[in-house]
Amino acid sequence: MTQPPASFAYDVVLSLNSSVRLRECLPAIETFAGTKKIIASILNHRFYNLHEKNFIKGTLEAHNLDHIMFSMRPSSQKFLSETDGEFIEKFKDLSHVFLALQMMARHKIPMAIVEGKYLEMGEKQSTTVGNLEKTLLKFLNEVTTRLSHVKNIKKQFPWLFSIEKLLPEIRNNEIFFLTKFSPEPTHLSKYEYDDNQITNLEKDLYWIGFDASFKQPPLDKPFPKTKWTELAKNSEPGKGLFEDRVQYCTRCCLPATMEGISFDEVGVCVPCQSSEEKMHINWEKRKEGLQAIIDSYRSDSYYDCMLPMSGGKDSTYQAHILHKIYKVTPLAVTHGQSWLSLAGRYNVENCLQKFDLDHITFIMNRAVINKMARKSLAAIGDVCWHCHIGAGAFPIIIALAWNMGLMIWGESLAESDGRGSYNSQGPVASHYYNLEISARVKAEDMSDENTSNKDLSAWIYPSKDKLKNSDIKYLHLGNYFFWDEERQVEFIKRNYEWMESPVENTFKGFKSVECTMSGVHDYSNFLKRGVGRATIQASTDVKRGLITREEGFALAKEYDTQRPHALDYYLKITGFTEEEFEQIIKEAREKSTYAMKLGDL
Repeated sequence: MTQPPASFAYDVVLSLNSSVRLRECLPAIETFAGTKKIIASILNHRFYNLHEKNFIKGTLEAHNLDHIMFSMRPSSQKFLSETDGEFIEKFKDLSHVFLALQMMARHKIPMAIVEGKYLEMGEKQSTTVGNLEKTLLKFLNEVTTRLSHVKNIKKQFPWLFSIEKLLPEIRNNEIFFLTKFSPEPTHLSKYEYDDNQITNLEKDLYWIGFDASFKQPPLDKPFPKTKWTELAKNSEPGKGLFEDRVQYCTRCCLPATMEGISFDEVGVCVPCQSSEEKMHINWEKRKEGLQAIIDSYRSDSYYDCMLPMSGGKDSTYQAHILHKIYKVTPLAVTHGQSWLSLAGRYNVENCLQKFDLDHITFIMNRAVINKMARKSLAAIGDVCWHCHIGAGAFPIIIALAWNMGLMIWGESLAESDGRGSYNSQGPVASHYYNLEISARVKAEDMSDENTSNKDLSAWIYPSKDKLKNSDIKYLHLGNYFFWDEERQVEFIKRNYEWMESPVENTFKGFKSVECTMSGVHDYSNFLKRGVGRATIQASTDVKRGLITREEGFALAKEYDTQRPHALDYYLKITGFTEEEFEQIIKEAREKSTYAMKLGDL
């Protein structure tokens, strides 16, 4: 029987920091690893100054490394800063080792490479984890003593102290030290890279997960005229752009080409019906249900739940609900799509600071990201498959590996999607929610002769048996709280300094503000099915009575048809011409019985 492809399949975890020595050792490390898959682990992004951040980012980019970064909550760093400098340096070094050990134990990685200055191993080039156990436990005791004033030290540093229970699982795993890979003396110019990927103005923004060559679309630049803008200009006012081809909701602006949509006997769409259901739900009773679920997952010495976060509006509001209302300690988890905008980078760091969160980020290497951006177009008629799959699969991988039983997401599918209403949805979502709703194609079905399943393993879901036997609950706050994104955005701006910014292809500055490529995503959807972000947002405003249906159509035509400036970047990284881009999307309509209603336009 053929074995299913492995999830998160790495062979070596490389503890990465700002050491020039480590950078010099990387060619020898890569030769040693051969065909073994390496993942770089980084501990606490706030340990580093601007030059060191640039050095680490340059290392990751130059060597095309997949990487995972764990960042301590700001209060932990504050407690640490109150100790002496010698202990802080020891903590920095050994905490990198502890993260590597966490990776080995939780993700079944057999081997690690660390610097290990404080491991008391003398001139040894390698050892087993078992031989380090006494030193590691001694360090945990030292942390407890040094931070004796910290209330519930294990709850404050769960990522550190949880290793105690995991050490027996990895006693025989191999640990290699950098001394094994020390190269002959060489001139460091061999390792030069762009030292200005992160500028001084950006030094306090989140510094991982963006392409330095495209940090932001030129939002002040006029949009070019296209056949779509001309079509909109010459269309009949007060009607949908494709009303001669497809049915539109009689109440809002959504067309029959929207995935999963249906209409009642008077032509009202499911999202409009859902907005009426929302007004008759006993939200207080639903909140009580959520309270009971959260209480059942509380822990005295570990995280209480997972907060999947992107840097978008929902993440910050979710953090507010969990931290301020339910008083829980969540672990924030981000799948970085490698296209974080300046506003997104600010919002990620701001959220971590405001709500004092520990945080795990994973980012695939850029070579694979760019390959998948190209394959995504034909696979799903959209440029963002890697983001859709990663945002779903990676948090599930972490939930399983890190024993996170409760995952709390944001907006409900019922809020603006055609595929479900509030009354038709259960309180808990499928583990495969993102795969079913947005990614559509499994990671193993995207592999080819140039990109193996192992290359994509961070996007491969754990086996069905593992998930079936797990206690993971996947739920959306929008099914428990009355959801009003406009009011919530105003709330988080006013109370938590969340930042909005102009977003291509729509008239509101909050949805997907974290992504430089959101305009290309929405433009792709418009080309494929005649409905983009502006149509959805205008329809929401029509349902609220803020604008008329006719005004909604006018906004949809103006913004959906814009050719986003970010498309230039997409064409550059994929090698497509714009004509090929449009033709592939047109052909992708055939993959959906809804999109194909648009015909051969």
